[in-house]
Amino acid sequence: MHYLFFLSLLFFFTPPNSYASNPSQGAKAAAMGTAVVAIADDPSAIAHNPAGLVNLRGTHLYNGMTALTIKSMFENPRGQSEKTQFQVFMPFHLYLCSDLGIEKMAFGLGIFSPFGIGGRRWPDTGLTRYVSTDSFIGTININPAFAWSPFSGFSLGLGIDYIYANSKSKRKMDQSFLGGPDGRFKFEGNGGGWGFNLGLLYKVSEKVSVGATYRSRVNVPLDGEITLKDIASPLQPLFGGSRFKTDAETTIHFPANITAGVAYHPTKRWTLGFDVEWMDWSRFAKSRLDIEREVPAAGFTGGSMDLGWGTQWLIKFGVEHALSEKTFLRGGYVYGKSPVPERTLSPDNPDSDQHNLAFGFGYKGKKYVFDLYYNATFYPERKVTNPILSGKYESLIHAVGFSLGYRF
Repeated sequence: MHYLFFLSLLFFFTPPNSYASNPSQGAKAAAMGTAVVAIADDPSAIAHNPAGLVNLRGTHLYNGMTALTIKSMFENPRGQSEKTQFQVFMPFHLYLCSDLGIEKMAFGLGIFSPFGIGGRRWPDTGLTRYVSTDSFIGTININPAFAWSPFSGFSLGLGIDYIYANSKSKRKMDQSFLGGPDGRFKFEGNGGGWGFNLGLLYKVSEKVSVGATYRSRVNVPLDGEITLKDIASPLQPLFGGSRFKTDAETTIHFPANITAGVAYHPTKRWTLGFDVEWMDWSRFAKSRLDIEREVPAAGFTGGSMDLGWGTQWLIKFGVEHALSEKTFLRGGYVYGKSPVPERTLSPDNPDSDQHNLAFGFGYKGKKYVFDLYYNATFYPERKVTNPILSGKYESLIHAVGFSLGYRF
């Protein structure tokens, strides 16, 4: 009797909402909606376009932190609703770059989060408990980079990515048909994978520059552990008690992406940026879980599911106005179409088309740079009907952060 077959059917390993504009990679870029692929004029170019490093002479350090909150709401077809519990995530970023005294070359190292960080914590006794009560994914990218300018106004960049991911997923198990209380399911895992990135930057004229980047997909195998607790009495002989642990493996396929953009300087005080980004979430089409100690008699086995994610287009606009030689105001907007189809949308990742608004402030001294920003991402109401959990979902992300730079 396959009592626990639903565990494999409902196992989803999805990153947090496919962020339209990840703001945790540098405060200046975040304040401009990350529409900086043709600008890339600070050390966070390692994350946005490594070709821009060649324009930074000397040695530069640029680091900071973001405080980020994710709020989601769910309403079922009967009008019952609930929202996620308050959490704060604080990803950091660190960039170091130098020309090492070599003309037309630059080298750098970046440590940052390449994808949406955080997750959602739904009530343990709420409407979503049999799909998700807690989900978290944290990612860190260690990214050495190199840039070279073969001739004036044109540069190329190359980077290597090592992405480390840590994941946690919890949910309840409905055992009412066995006369028992809810059981508990937990998966925790971590692992790393390799990729690469390329960039180019060309200054067409004093007022116009163009840029483009490519980041390869990164497959991250996760080694983890599944823990079952409060197993109902009729199932305990199969699992050897009310608790059960086993090793498990799965893989995250982080997407490849291509970004192209143009920057325009109508005057010395104004900078405008426009980027288009394509992300290949279709590589995320399959989610597979392999369980070391399966219990086939209870339906506790590994398996795969077709998530059906597609590709995603992001449209980005950014602006910077120099109030003086030292102070700057910035703003940005991003629109992104959701790559998640209705049939596989779940409380772990209640994604929808998204609108991202940002603004910020910068101060540039002789040696020091200080950048500050605020960013809000709106995920409008989305109504879905699917076998996972039908209803209405809506989300909002707030992010505020800073970067502090120093030129040696």
